[in-house]
Amino acid sequence: MITSAQVTNLTRMRATEMVSHAARKDGSLMRGYETVAKSVGVSPGWLRRFIKNYEAAKEPKATVYENIRANYEAFCNRVEQENEKDELRLQALRRGPNARTEGISEKSDS
Repeated sequence: MITSAQVTNLTRMRATEMVSHAARKDGSLMRGYETVAKSVGVSPGWLRRFIKNYEAAKEPKATVYENIRANYEAFCNRVEQENEKDELRLQALRRGPNARTEGISEKSDS
């Protein structure tokens, strides 16, 4: 059985990962907090305090846990889809002609 402390830690890790990704995408950690906070229905300040485990951050309501869980699941699905698209592009590049070696083989045949 999972304890409430374990649920809180898991939720904190999920929120941290989403903020890190949003910060890389948006170019700013504060914008990352804003983006994720808006998507889960909390303030950026509360989210930052929650992630950093400050005592000032009150225990979230069940709806916040659920919002973070659902957003994290959607985030993971998006990352998986992006990875699949990248893999398909890489496979297409491997099958296509390689500009670096194409010119070499033509010159050596002459």
